[in-house]
Amino acid sequence: MAAVVLEELAAHRKTVRGVLIRLVKDEDLADDLVQEALLRASRAADGMRLEASPATWLTAIALNVARDHFRAVKRMPPLTSLDQATDIPVPHHPEGDILQAEMSGCILRHVARLPERQRDAVLLHNFAGCNHQEIAVALGVSEGNARIILHRGLAALRVSLSAECMLDFGADIPCERR
Repeated sequence: MAAVVLEELAAHRKTVRGVLIRLVKDEDLADDLVQEALLRASRAADGMRLEASPATWLTAIALNVARDHFRAVKRMPPLTSLDQATDIPVPHHPEGDILQAEMSGCILRHVARLPERQRDAVLLHNFAGCNHQEIAVALGVSEGNARIILHRGLAALRVSLSAECMLDFGADIPCERR
């Protein structure tokens, strides 16, 4: 059974890679994190809950891998002092990336509660960057039906988030629980 699950998880590699590229903004790092997520998924394949689709489950694992990566980077001591450095690359705000990863994890938990087709449409569109035609192909429906499924999924997600979260993008911490 585990081999079948692993093959199905590997089929979602492109989706998970798209999510991670958007999150870490580095293709090489995203590839490394995808590998780590697939490795963790292979270790936990027997414990996979059947109510989550494999794509959702693997994406959740990938987000946890990214969170772990950002936490580890934040804890790393600087490799050289500023006096000795000649060409230090400017980092891209790891704190903001961690907050974004946590928000993505929270949003993903809300997405996981959606009905399966809506959940898959929202993940494909918002996390993997798929267009309506690609979503239609993935779901096996017409493009018009894919638009409806996505619209309903986003509407349900909006209701779920507004019921449990207070979003304020002008604040230091943009999302807090109600």
